[in-house]
Amino acid sequence: MSRILKAYRTKFYQLLKQVGARRVDQGVDWFVAKAQSLSAKEGISPADALTLICEKLAARPRFQTPRRKQPRTPADISFFCDGGLGGLARWLRAAGYLALWEEGIPDELLLKKARASGTTIVTTDSMLMERRLLRDKIIPAMWLPPTLSIAQQLERVFGEFELSVGHPRCMSCGGELVHADKEGLRERIPPKTYRWLNQYFVCQRCGKLFWHGTHWLRITKRLKALAPEKDRPPGSRQIRAVL
Repeated sequence: MSRILKAYRTKFYQLLKQVGARRVDQGVDWFVAKAQSLSAKEGISPADALTLICEKLAARPRFQTPRRKQPRTPADISFFCDGGLGGLARWLRAAGYLALWEEGIPDELLLKKARASGTTIVTTDSMLMERRLLRDKIIPAMWLPPTLSIAQQLERVFGEFELSVGHPRCMSCGGELVHADKEGLRERIPPKTYRWLNQYFVCQRCGKLFWHGTHWLRITKRLKALAPEKDRPPGSRQIRAVL
């Protein structure tokens, strides 16, 4: 809990500094105390209470930054998710974004690779956010509370960076998907699918076969909820993979 508390204290501090508050430290203490009171009153965990207080504060008009005229697209930003965010990386890939992820990657290597690739780090590690490269914004980064579900993580990232939904990537490795010849793939396509579907895709990186379908309908619905219909390019339906 101490790491989460420290991360939220930093977040409160940044929000108060952003609006030019006079007594920033006192303000941080006040919000932390309010979260502790909420935790005791509602019987929720201290981490959940801190999350609620921070969300309410950030939602106030005074604390909101001007919105972009146009949402970001996969051509504008890419991500490097830390070792605990493999699920989030898969969803970001489904939305069309390059989302790198390596299980168990050490912090030093994560920082090195993110800086070299020009990606934005997404992490649940509050200690990582204290590294100079992130603290001084040399490498762009976003901290996520470790108590969030994958769906909540995705919603936070979409909201923070004002993302739109693009053409899906391979959810397994993040590679680009390209149209493939149906006849050349006949041996890999299930017979029933082959009879009724003509459009197929192959991941350029790992070689997995994909097709438009309803197998991942829940992913499509989630992505539609995150971005308006007008922001989704034609053909951005989620596609099914042969696992």
